Amino acid sequence: MNKFIEVVLDIKKKQAKILAIAKKFPTPFYLIDDLGLNQSINEFQKAFRKHLPQSRFFYAIKSNYHAHILQKVVRHGWGLDASSGRELNLALKAGAKEILFTGPGKTDAELKLALKHTGKVILNIDNFSELSRVGKLLKNKRVQLHAGVRFFSKHHGHWTKFGIPLKDLARFWKAANEIPNLHLRGIQFHSSHNLTADRNVKIIAELGQYLRKNFSPEMLSQIKYIDLGGGYFPNKVEGVYLKNGKGYSATRAVSPEQFAKSLKIAIKKHLESILKPEYYLEPGRIISTKAMHLVLRIVDVKEGLAITDGGINMMGWEFGKEFYLPIINLSNFSKRELRFPIYGSLCTPRDIWGYYIFAKKITSGDVIVIPNQGAYRFTLAQEFIKPIPGTRLLD
Repeated sequence: MNKFIEVVLDIKKKQAKILAIAKKFPTPFYLIDDLGLNQSINEFQKAFRKHLPQSRFFYAIKSNYHAHILQKVVRHGWGLDASSGRELNLALKAGAKEILFTGPGKTDAELKLALKHTGKVILNIDNFSELSRVGKLLKNKRVQLHAGVRFFSKHHGHWTKFGIPLKDLARFWKAANEIPNLHLRGIQFHSSHNLTADRNVKIIAELGQYLRKNFSPEMLSQIKYIDLGGGYFPNKVEGVYLKNGKGYSATRAVSPEQFAKSLKIAIKKHLESILKPEYYLEPGRIISTKAMHLVLRIVDVKEGLAITDGGINMMGWEFGKEFYLPIINLSNFSKRELRFPIYGSLCTPRDIWGYYIFAKKITSGDVIVIPNQGAYRFTLAQEFIKPIPGTRLLD
């Protein structure tokens, strides 16, 4: 059985609605899938509430900033995770009641924006220099800023761009406590592309060991949240072409249920005896992936290949050259996959969607769908040769 048959059958259930939208509106377009979005939110929330009842959720805007998606997430009672002043403004516009503001290289203008909204914004401070600038900006201000600090550990590898070294955490904490109107109340770490919880478990163990050795009881009592970051990866939404050119492998990730259970065990072992904080989570990709599909139309069929009316500028880069994405012909649907290259319409040979398509046959005018492309596609889209298409809603 094909590795992606579940994805194909899920799109088949929506075939009539998608074809109706493609008949009403010109292709190409991004198709927002409310059902997919709601399912992802509910699955993630249910899993973590079960194993970590103290969880709070902040959707990572950078994975897909479309206003409809942000508003939907907020209506589920979630906060938003912003990584820039632009994203902070998007979060405020979406009506978020709680916003994490995280990321390196925050400008003074961005920090001032955060200080205007201290009732909603928690600032995850990135480094000592930023701490100093925050202190200067807080002088003579009649505001109380709640904040956390980001750290990196030996398990982050080369990701030293973000945060302070774990060994400096106690020194940072003491320095922050000297700044009037700044209330340091949390610790944050983040790791990316987590197919399993293994790396997070190691970081939690390292953090627990460090806190026991270096934090006084008073300092420990000030920790109100541990921000476990994001990087949660959805299961089987893409693959990698094999080097021998014969097929592809599927990218497999553990379920939110398995991930949450692993974190629960690690927290109980390494943190629970010294801390009783809330746990913040910043899921992005795992929430937005199923929230959006790409809808295209076959324009031309040549010998051994087809060309669509949309190009990879919809995704931002030449993803389909190396990574497999399921491509489904809704006009001539089949559960059987053909090897038949599907190209985009940009004037570059690297503009390819993939080498396989689920189809009985391929003809000009066929509507095709590339499902589950909500994460880091719309966000990275660019006006290269062709404009960025619009969005439609599948409700």
